[in-house]
Amino acid sequence: MAYAVLVSLFTTTDQMLNNLDPYSIPCNRETIESLHKNIATLLSFLEDTPPHSYQTIKSLEAKIRDVGYEIEDILESHIAKHFRSISGSENVDMLTQALEEVMKEFESLMEDVKEIQSTGDIGGVLERQTTSLSVVSSRPTDKNKFVLLDENFMNQMKEQLVTDDSRLKVLPIVGMGGIGKTTLAKALLDDPFVVGRFDIRGWVTISQNYCIQDVVKKLLVDIKARSTKIDLGVDLDGNVGLHKILFKRRYIIVLDDVWETKAWDELQKLFPHNDDGSRIMVTTRQSEVATYAAKSYHEMKLLTDDVSWDLLRQELFTQENCPSDLVEIGKEIAKKCHGLPLAISVIGGLLSKEKMTLEYWEHVAANIKAVLTENDDQCLEILSLSYNYLPHHLKPCFLYLAVFPEDYEISVSHILMLWVAEGFLKPSFINVKKVAKDNLKELIERNLILVDKYKFNGKPEACKIHDLVRDLCIKEARKEKFLYVFNSYIDFNPEEAKCQRRLVFPIDGIEDEDIEGKFDVIQSMPDIWNMPQLRYLQVYLAILPPLPIGTEMPCILKNLETLSEIINFRCEDEVLVRIPNLRKLKIRYDAEDITDWSYYRLQNLVNMSKLEILWCEFDGICTKTLVANLGFPVSLKKLTLDGCKISWKHMKIIGDLPNLEILHLLSQAFEGPTWETVEDNFKKLECLKIWKHGLNEWRVDDANHFPSLRLLHIGYCINLEEIPSSIAEIPTLEKIKVEYCSDGVMSSAENILDCNPDIKVFQSRY
Repeated sequence: MAYAVLVSLFTTTDQMLNNLDPYSIPCNRETIESLHKNIATLLSFLEDTPPHSYQTIKSLEAKIRDVGYEIEDILESHIAKHFRSISGSENVDMLTQALEEVMKEFESLMEDVKEIQSTGDIGGVLERQTTSLSVVSSRPTDKNKFVLLDENFMNQMKEQLVTDDSRLKVLPIVGMGGIGKTTLAKALLDDPFVVGRFDIRGWVTISQNYCIQDVVKKLLVDIKARSTKIDLGVDLDGNVGLHKILFKRRYIIVLDDVWETKAWDELQKLFPHNDDGSRIMVTTRQSEVATYAAKSYHEMKLLTDDVSWDLLRQELFTQENCPSDLVEIGKEIAKKCHGLPLAISVIGGLLSKEKMTLEYWEHVAANIKAVLTENDDQCLEILSLSYNYLPHHLKPCFLYLAVFPEDYEISVSHILMLWVAEGFLKPSFINVKKVAKDNLKELIERNLILVDKYKFNGKPEACKIHDLVRDLCIKEARKEKFLYVFNSYIDFNPEEAKCQRRLVFPIDGIEDEDIEGKFDVIQSMPDIWNMPQLRYLQVYLAILPPLPIGTEMPCILKNLETLSEIINFRCEDEVLVRIPNLRKLKIRYDAEDITDWSYYRLQNLVNMSKLEILWCEFDGICTKTLVANLGFPVSLKKLTLDGCKISWKHMKIIGDLPNLEILHLLSQAFEGPTWETVEDNFKKLECLKIWKHGLNEWRVDDANHFPSLRLLHIGYCINLEEIPSSIAEIPTLEKIKVEYCSDGVMSSAENILDCNPDIKVFQSRY
């Protein structure tokens, strides 16, 4: 991962050069400046290299990566030694000498890059390769015979193709590699109803590295092969010939596997607007291409378990039913393909070649991952096209997903923080977390990451990757020396592991209760108040160390955005002034003998002007004097309270917060039999969660009490009589979720649905 290590080195050297204390650089400044400049040049070179030419610089990129890793190790080890040592002069000399040695290799690589840039060799190589690589195939293969969609969906697609709309329509089909886009397009193109509708039918597959002349040539060959009703002539060739064939004839053309908007710009010029109902189908893995080519598109999803089994069964038993003793194990095999038709096709082909015995099928089910990996490389080859075409800045983000176990629900906020912490996101004028969000969005649009759960506002909350995509990550990450994942079916190679940048050891069987109450082992954290570059600090129940004494100019952690999960946090002025830009704070109070809340100065929370997310948990302690010592900043957008036991009459403290969008009240955050809301509160509140409260009556006299509410979530409120009927009148309300509450709450939720059918109601009963 040349790009990843260069970005990390760029950040490190930039911080060294811009440090306010010149004596903190454990090296000759001119050496660091030269290194920084060369890194910037190499980064620009990689960023300017188009994705379809990556293979031509692969060996050079590997050399850059290895030298970069070596330089990074030298810098970081000597910086650590420098800060630990009393006298740093000897360390400065050692670092300078070590860097000068490895810099000779670095400068040699710079000469190679300059030669490529001056001669334009990459472009020449690509031009020579274009003729043979531009179009993968002119016709779709028949290897996969699955009909991947149900009849209703097929009929909807056909209706789009044969509708009376006379305009030229573009119908994009989007989905991850191996999901069946090509098979669907082929089934539609060859459907008898479609065949009878159009005068001309044609198919051409576009590769990542295409040539427009070859596209036209292949398309003409395919059109002529399919045309039995019309004499097209034999002397037609090139763009002009294609235009003559299509002009004033109703045509349907499939452009299979389009990778970029630039390709669409060039290809669409080939097709005349005949105003006769002609159609163009485009298959692509990129949502961006689909939205660029048309206003709407058809997105193919992973198959359900039932449909997966139907497809597998039809492939294996075309003339007869599946033997009864194989049904259950067959369903298990289909389920373990996780809805990817390509995987089902591979497994079906394998099973069809062997004896249909329960023992063999059980073996396949128990070793499905190994079977897929060992018996057919087609899966990974098809998926690897998506990886190969990723721009440099997305590759490390994608490969990093291999650190998560199979079928793991990946928290979006978690993966974003990990990407930032790893240092392979290039700094820019915008917030680095925004860069991470943009990268995630791109990977989702490329159908490499699947959104598994959405927040109430429609933004991704959790995501997943298909098992085969994870296998691709593991394979490529290992090859790139980016990370090495230990697992059961890839042989462990100690020598190879030594060369890897990151080692990932799966940890199974650790439950929350295993660490609950054991925070004493991590009660304090060393050398924190002296880490000015610290951005996220996420620990489990730790106590902040005391502020350093005797420093004239205290270190301001101006980059610190997240502080979680701190126990018995004191909101002293001296602490808050050091974390002026904190946006997320999670704190917990766990001392049973707390009686004087003024000691913790929680009223100072109001001074945290940048704080947007706050989680306060009070674990089984006396909170009678808490309210008088509690305040919240007006900047808050999300507030979670747990165990506070505040009287409902004090809710106005929260209701007056002008920017509050999400409020979670957990486990007796408030107590008392009645909550009566008031007007002009919660003006921006969109999500309200009430969880495990002894509340009996909730009074909401007017829908204006929650004018912006979109989601109401009530759980384990067994004493609550009902949901106020006026909730149904809130114009913005979209969803009500009720879990394990009283019958009255369940009934009132159903009544609300009757009053307003547009509201979605979800219920879970005991």
